Amino acid sequence: MENEKVAYGFLCGREYDTKQYVNNSRSGFDLLKERKRVFSFDPAAKYSREITIGIPAAVPIFEDIPLWKKFFDELSITTVTSEGYSDGLKEGKQIARAEFCAPMAALHGHVKYLADRSDYIFLPFCLEKRSAQRGVKRQYCYYTQFAPSIVSAAFPKECADRFLMPLVHALYRPFRAKIELYRMLRSICRPHIPFIDVSKAYDAARDFKRSCSTKLHKIYKTASQKDDGIHVVLIGRPYTVLSRFMNKGIPDIFGSLGIRVFFQDMLAHSTPDVELMENLLNEIHWYYAAEIVKAAQTVAKAPNAYPVMVTSFRCSPDSFVIDYFKKILEAHEKPYLILQLDEHESSVGYETRIEAAIRSFENHHCSKTGRKAARYAPSLFLTKEGHILDKALVIPNWDNITPQFVAANLRRGGLDARLLDESETTIRKSMRHNTGQCIPVNIIAQEFVDYVESHTLDPAKTVLWIVSSKMACNIGLYPHHIKRLIHSLGRGMDKAGVYVGPMSFIDISLRLPINTYFAYLFGGFIRKIACTIRPYEKEKGMTDRLVHDSIDILRDAFLGKRPKEEALAEVIAGFETVKVSPERKPKVAIFGDLYVRDNDVMNQDLIRFIESHNGEVIVTPYSSYVQMIAQAYLKKWFFEGRYLDILSSKALIAAVTNLEKTYYKYFQRILDDPGHEYSERPEHILAEYHVRIEHTGESVDNLLKTYYIKKHYPDVSLFVQTSPAFCCPSLVTEAMAKKIEEKTGVPIVSITYDGTSTKKNEAIIPYLTYLNRH
Repeated sequence: MENEKVAYGFLCGREYDTKQYVNNSRSGFDLLKERKRVFSFDPAAKYSREITIGIPAAVPIFEDIPLWKKFFDELSITTVTSEGYSDGLKEGKQIARAEFCAPMAALHGHVKYLADRSDYIFLPFCLEKRSAQRGVKRQYCYYTQFAPSIVSAAFPKECADRFLMPLVHALYRPFRAKIELYRMLRSICRPHIPFIDVSKAYDAARDFKRSCSTKLHKIYKTASQKDDGIHVVLIGRPYTVLSRFMNKGIPDIFGSLGIRVFFQDMLAHSTPDVELMENLLNEIHWYYAAEIVKAAQTVAKAPNAYPVMVTSFRCSPDSFVIDYFKKILEAHEKPYLILQLDEHESSVGYETRIEAAIRSFENHHCSKTGRKAARYAPSLFLTKEGHILDKALVIPNWDNITPQFVAANLRRGGLDARLLDESETTIRKSMRHNTGQCIPVNIIAQEFVDYVESHTLDPAKTVLWIVSSKMACNIGLYPHHIKRLIHSLGRGMDKAGVYVGPMSFIDISLRLPINTYFAYLFGGFIRKIACTIRPYEKEKGMTDRLVHDSIDILRDAFLGKRPKEEALAEVIAGFETVKVSPERKPKVAIFGDLYVRDNDVMNQDLIRFIESHNGEVIVTPYSSYVQMIAQAYLKKWFFEGRYLDILSSKALIAAVTNLEKTYYKYFQRILDDPGHEYSERPEHILAEYHVRIEHTGESVDNLLKTYYIKKHYPDVSLFVQTSPAFCCPSLVTEAMAKKIEEKTGVPIVSITYDGTSTKKNEAIIPYLTYLNRH
């Protein structure tokens, strides 16, 4: 009997040369032909178009290839895909402008392949899957959200018009996707295709995909129950697991060993299974992560099924999800296998691990042990309903000025607010627990444990504050992962809590947000004043002494011991006594990750390093940063229907706008113009980079910031982007650095701090040396 080895998800609907697998497979399960039948459809012939659209078989586009082929076929538009292209990863690594994960690098290669074989390349924006549950986010990973922007920036300018980039997956209803597709086709098709035809084609494609999914569920239900033997369910991202050129032949190895293989998209999740995971699923804001968690729970309860999670090296979201995967299977006392794929072509090494896993699966199956219905641990961190007034509230310390004012404001509000201690030793110590997550997670967790122990606090009466976030990057899962890290260290730390809330602290008290805003304003402008004066001070060290004194004075003001205006007047009067030289030095603007850019410990004292090499640093106060991005986020929230967020934010902005005028007059005595305007339409700025207003995260913020820095400081000579290791937004910005340089005319140096003592800032020296010679 001829046998196949693997369920290739939606990919199995296309032609493949399967003969190479037939003779090696002993699984007795011929699934490939069945899936090919499921995905077959009769071609339409309504229009005759003389264009060819290329569809890359990479990232989430890969999963939807049958849908898009069906859509374009309904309109009789010729398509070509890169499904049979084997060198996508190899070629893509040569093109990509940053060290991305393998799937993102491969996307670059697939686009290059299609550039010579099609008139246009289909690169749709995939931001978020609409969730049936209100308030629950199901976003694609950060790289995916920016994939069209990143890839289009890596190709020559003359290719720009060949990229088709409609927004097809977002919070909008399907009608919006139809409009995007209609506008896309209107720009390239002659004669124009009527909107009604585009709408019908899109509906037909979605119906086709739904019907295929239903058939896949039936196939799994029938095939998996044919006998009492074990079978494997591959769990992971379809563009990694189902691609013959990405999965290292792992499905084939299982098939050759006589094990039937399925993919997670064939599972039908029962309502009770999903309800068991409700707490965790509500915390996860990623689409594929949620699918992985649901699949793990379903497989854990299936008697004959065993899970194999397949992931890629450098996949930051999966580095978080792996923990949930493990906990679910361990709760059910069921063996599992996790395979992390590297970028090498060889599959050597996987065979041994797979053989060992199969033995473990079979032994477990024969023993008939541990089939209890376990519940994954409920939410591990406090929410806004938690009582924190009687606890010590510890705040991450990413800036040696501003957080001190924030903590003082909280203490004035009746909280026992404290700041973590940041040190090089603690940062290096924390790296022992990092398995691919952005490193501030580990640093904050380690610092919290050290703080509790060094100050002999009761963990049960101590809470770590973490900012809440609904962005596509990893910040949304910081609380859960930090809590797990804290728990794992033992010593009573499992009783400590993690409190999640907005940076305004409005969830704690309505009186806190305005003074919190001014804490950021004062802290940011004190740092800005220091950077303006210190490079030119005649008495070395005087500026730093004044900064130290200013912190004490302003801290008392935020504690309520004296009026803020009176305290600020005293601080500014002190800075006015500093005598400076008239010389001017090259201006260097710092932007980048929130945790790093103003963190003198984490960024290895970057500001003073630049000053020691004869540069003047431009920093952006947090209050100015908020004004830069406010328009973009308010518009995005409007599109998402978050009207209460808009109203509350606008009310806060209106309140502080009038009040801050009182303080600006003091800062203006030293700074030329601390009250810059940020009135440009953000969508126009972002469009230059093929970024949409619906995008979020620090990559968007960085584009806006570099624009306004150049506008307000036309003599800026160098941009320095600061990033922690494994930070997705930072890598996206780095990939767009060349385009930023083209738009602003300012070179960029990207520095990634990895928690080691390696002197990262030395990369700036050649630039500063050149600038000072010219």
